[in-house]
Amino acid sequence: MNEISVIGGGSWATALVKILTENSIHVNWYMRRSEQVRSINRDAVNPDYLSFLKLDNTKIYASDQLDEIVGRSKVVLFAVPSAHLHNVCAAIPKEDLAEKFVITAIKGTVGPDNLLPSSYLARYFELKDFQQAMIAGPCHAEEIARNKKTYMTLCSSNETFIGKISNWFASSYMQVKYSPDMVGVEYAAIYKNIVGIVCGMAEGLHYGDNFMAVLVSNAIDELGLLLRAVGTPDARLGSSAYLGDLLVTGYSAHSRNRAFGKYLGQGYSVFEARQLMGMVAEGYFATRGLMATVKRLGLNLPLLQTAYRVLYNHMAAVDEFKLLERNIR
Repeated sequence: MNEISVIGGGSWATALVKILTENSIHVNWYMRRSEQVRSINRDAVNPDYLSFLKLDNTKIYASDQLDEIVGRSKVVLFAVPSAHLHNVCAAIPKEDLAEKFVITAIKGTVGPDNLLPSSYLARYFELKDFQQAMIAGPCHAEEIARNKKTYMTLCSSNETFIGKISNWFASSYMQVKYSPDMVGVEYAAIYKNIVGIVCGMAEGLHYGDNFMAVLVSNAIDELGLLLRAVGTPDARLGSSAYLGDLLVTGYSAHSRNRAFGKYLGQGYSVFEARQLMGMVAEGYFATRGLMATVKRLGLNLPLLQTAYRVLYNHMAAVDEFKLLERNIR
């Protein structure tokens, strides 16, 4: 079982393909754009993402035919934006994943029911818990591409499966850990992208380090409230899959969500900020989905509310932060 199908052509998918091929795992890679496929097969480069990175295309079969790629491996890894997952799944016959293991590397909510990516895939393809796993950070694709020391968490109820695939991702620069808390880590991955947007807004508004520290401290409290409400009260918030991922998304220059939020703090509209980004900031879509979940749970999360009002009620970030100043401690 040293073969995997990877669905997605972005920077995260590209970084994961790099790791896998370095470990001599054969990758069957679905990329939507035929130009990307040609470039991978001919030049071993993704022309759109991490284009400085030369991949080992002797271990890659790239194609824009989704059904073919899914059919070639017993393990399928989804690394597409959460907003696109429904359309990708709709193009895959449900029975095609019946006997496969499915890994998600997606951070966001999916569909009108605002499901976790793993929950959406389980419902759509009628997967059992033991068939599923997820990848969590803190893992910026740009740093993986440059062999910077990174800590990845693999989550699943199926520890045996994780034991079999851990070496697919481990390397001199990648340390792999296991967590059984798939639900908690998925919610943390969603929430941290929203925190990244809020931290970016603070930077764009010229708040300093003192305020940023208080902002992140409150974010940790909010994450704890959220995890207790969704049924994972024993999560170790100080571990890398929770706090570590939140911190890197809030502080790192590589964070798309932080960059997106910074534009908003500088006074750009949501539309303008999205155009300037040129890439998906997952926190934009996640904010709406998580807000619906939080309302249903009856939680009060001021950072999430701030992001929602700026993104979807089109309130000015400067005004919302004056309110936020009074609601955090």
